[in-house]
Amino acid sequence: MDVTRLNFAEALREFREAVAECDFAAMDMEMTGLYESKEQQPHRLDSADERYTKLKRSVETYGVMQVGISLFTWREDGDGGFYEARPFNFNVFPATTVGRTPVETHMGFKNTALEFLARNSFDFNKWVYSGIPFLRAEDANRIRAERAALLGGRQAMVVADDGATRAFVRGTERALRAFAASGERTLRCETANAYQRKIVHDMAARHDTLATRGVDGDVEVFRVTRKEMAKLAAKRLRLLDASIAEARGFCAVIDLLSAARKPVVGHNMPLDVLHAYAKFHRALPSTRVAFEQAVAGFLPVLIDTKYIIESTPAIKARYKTSSLEDIAPMLELEAARDPGRPLVRFHPRFAHTAAHKVMHEAGYDAYITGATFIRLLKLDGGIDLAARATSASEHGGELVLYRYINRLYMLFGDDMAWRVGGGSGRISSGDSRSALAASPAKDKEEAPTSAMENDADSTVLHG
Repeated sequence: MDVTRLNFAEALREFREAVAECDFAAMDMEMTGLYESKEQQPHRLDSADERYTKLKRSVETYGVMQVGISLFTWREDGDGGFYEARPFNFNVFPATTVGRTPVETHMGFKNTALEFLARNSFDFNKWVYSGIPFLRAEDANRIRAERAALLGGRQAMVVADDGATRAFVRGTERALRAFAASGERTLRCETANAYQRKIVHDMAARHDTLATRGVDGDVEVFRVTRKEMAKLAAKRLRLLDASIAEARGFCAVIDLLSAARKPVVGHNMPLDVLHAYAKFHRALPSTRVAFEQAVAGFLPVLIDTKYIIESTPAIKARYKTSSLEDIAPMLELEAARDPGRPLVRFHPRFAHTAAHKVMHEAGYDAYITGATFIRLLKLDGGIDLAARATSASEHGGELVLYRYINRLYMLFGDDMAWRVGGGSGRISSGDSRSALAASPAKDKEEAPTSAMENDADSTVLHG
């Protein structure tokens, strides 16, 4: 489902219902760039703190253009069941206004990134003109406080320090005082530009019984009683709250995903996770340790398919690649030949994605990421190996998928895992399913505890 601001309300209703019942979500993003230079790219000899600093710099430099979230729900049928996929392709663009208040966002663009997107049929006009706005809660709260103070006449005015502006302010103040003392009902203040109109609105707001409205490029000041002023202020606050809710836009999707506390799957996830946090949740913490702790309350269970492939020798040897674009079609072809593997089907309302499979569209990439994860669960000699191993094997008869939980792919010397969140979860395997356990491990040495183990519901992943 391709989502813009035009159909966002409808899509949000569907997403709210779907995320509540899904078993897991897969996420992907399209960005305006990755790194400013080779020196700014993470290097395997970097320390963990140096890696985080480079990732943070990238996220604070570049923007997000699309967010793909595909929700996967297990459905039982006469043939044993299948995963039903609902991929959402959200086109997102930073909010530009809240009421009359402009909101400015600065982002960098990498020419090669834009050329890459253009080659893959990215619609830049749709992104700018129809992108779903977004505004973090902390920014929305700051703007609301500033606007509420202005509506109440409590905010100190800041005007440009030039002769023309000072003269305009003095003339406007004289006109407002004379009008307040007169018996006239309205005062027309002629203005040359938006900045002068803002000055008039702000200055009139400092008078208890004067209100304003825009008229044909000027500002009309009119007299009201204190009771009428209170009603008008309340109405303007309601309108302000409505405009803030509209500006928050796509952040509502990420809020729902975070509150659902479902596993979130991605491929080569570090930048995706940091962008999701920084763009739609709150500003990134200054230190790596603080972020690792914060992400546990944001997206508590993360699974990186690139880490699964790279850290599982049997899978890497079999396919000789961890590129999603390369391995996904191979897994899909194998799954089509093997009726014993779980099927992945599109929800009927998401048939457009099935008919228009476009790589590097965030929604479709999120879908193939989730489908790849499902197919990796049952690979011969892969991560399913432990489920059929003898008790003398390294993992016994248990599929220890906890090794992959909250470990994002990133080379650190000889290690390739960036451990984030509240620890690792555990997946137990039976003959036909794997359960992401919500109960604690039997003892402290058996498996690390997970942020997910504190949740009331367990999530079942079917293999």
